[in-house]
Amino acid sequence: MRNERNIAPLFFGALLFASLIVDWSGITFPLDIFRFPANLLSMVLWLAVDIELYRQRAKWSISRFLLSQSATTLSLVVMVALGIVFGFQLRPATTSFTAIVAILFLMTHLALITIRGWRNERGIRWRFMVNHLGLLIAICSAFWGAPDRVELRAVVEYSKPTTEAYDLDGRLRILDKEMQLEDFVVDYYDNGTPERFEAKVRIGEERATIRVNKPYNISLSESVYLVSYDTATPDESRYCIVEVVREPWRYATTAGIALMVVGAVMMFVGRATRKKS
Repeated sequence: MRNERNIAPLFFGALLFASLIVDWSGITFPLDIFRFPANLLSMVLWLAVDIELYRQRAKWSISRFLLSQSATTLSLVVMVALGIVFGFQLRPATTSFTAIVAILFLMTHLALITIRGWRNERGIRWRFMVNHLGLLIAICSAFWGAPDRVELRAVVEYSKPTTEAYDLDGRLRILDKEMQLEDFVVDYYDNGTPERFEAKVRIGEERATIRVNKPYNISLSESVYLVSYDTATPDESRYCIVEVVREPWRYATTAGIALMVVGAVMMFVGRATRKKS
């Protein structure tokens, strides 16, 4: 029986080790082939596997391991370690086989304990469900939506509007709305280094003010960031460089975060009620 319990963690450890070897060899995960609708179909298949894993929990040691406290500890340790590693790298985590394996393990563990804990003898555990379901939706939408995330950079000039932008691979893409620079402001520290710079850009029929770390949100799923500007003549910049980020799955991520906030409020109110009682 003990050997049977050890099979699941050993299998996950071997899978994680194999993914590390693949990453060290320089091979990146083919994220592009999982763009919509492939990512949606993959998510549905993953959910079906999760349901079957839970149904077979009495028979399969891997299901019992995924429902255990050991799986919780292992997933958190691995995710913290990966967070530290990728925090010092420019490489996106979604192109790493190791990160893919670790996130899938975390999501599967979270899905199974959410299914297990959704109700007890008193009925539906609303606080538990709202918290765990919110976390699961937020992580899943960020993970499965990563292939649909698009980053484009465009040079926006005073002289003429543009609809041309380039993705991270240098391919030309056409923007939905034309952009044109209307004004640019730079403030300096006493030593001459820029303290603040902002661009006023016409985006379609809208006028937007874009600052560093303060993007302009075209919609909930599309934002425009100010990246750079004409440093040769900064007081009369002829152009600025903006980054357009599109994340179609951000709606689901926002909904998951909102559920987590609601769950936190429900837990606070529940504890306050118990104290009064």
